[in-house]
Amino acid sequence: MSALDERAATPAVPEVADFDGLRVGMVSDTGVAPAPAAGAPQLPAAVIQAPPVRDAQVTGIDWKVGVRSGSVGVRLEGIVTRWKPARRRGRGRVHQDVRLVDADGQVVERAHVTWDVPAASDVQDDESAPRVAWDVGTVAWGKHLAAGLAADEDFASAVETFDGSVGIRSGDEQVEFRIYRGSVIEVARKTPEGPTFTVTGSERAWLDLLAAGKNDLVARLGRNEFRSTGNNYQYLRIFRAIMLMVDAARLAVVEEKPSA
Repeated sequence: MSALDERAATPAVPEVADFDGLRVGMVSDTGVAPAPAAGAPQLPAAVIQAPPVRDAQVTGIDWKVGVRSGSVGVRLEGIVTRWKPARRRGRGRVHQDVRLVDADGQVVERAHVTWDVPAASDVQDDESAPRVAWDVGTVAWGKHLAAGLAADEDFASAVETFDGSVGIRSGDEQVEFRIYRGSVIEVARKTPEGPTFTVTGSERAWLDLLAAGKNDLVARLGRNEFRSTGNNYQYLRIFRAIMLMVDAARLAVVEEKPSA
């Protein structure tokens, strides 16, 4: 049984290192949603009343109406999708996907929320931050992934005739993999010629894909959780390589151990 097959025996979303006990993939808040004010959206007020950790401060909310607009939410569900060191020592930035669901379990409103939170004082920058395997779209994550792909003969075969760059975007983070003659020769935020194509998903979409029981990227593309922009011909031509990149990213998550 492979490391990926063993996921069935583990929680749906494994725990990873954190700021003050707040882990990527962790359900950070569930509870009864407060009643909405007349004529006002319900979610923004509910989010502010339920911070993920004590002393957290909202720095941004990207709010959207869900699939059942007009219904009243009865439960607030939040999951941490990314954490980052902040410029101030002892502070960090936490990203959260928050959903307001009604009595039938349908999403009424949802938001991507950014928080400024207390953080471990010894975490200073992205390169030193633990649990890089979850930090999709960053250069550190890209280098980690490229190292895992270096010895993958199937990947080398899939990109043997490809000369270009593959972009991977998660939320506001994007990294590009410059590929030539079957190898990743550069990982950067931007390559000189730009990406040949880019595979894009929200932070929550990537989190769900990495934590799923199998690599079901094709099904998620069909549900519009991910999309491709750029040279569609090249994207389809080396799609097998994209699947192998996802496999490698999922394996990195399984292999990465929580901090003591």
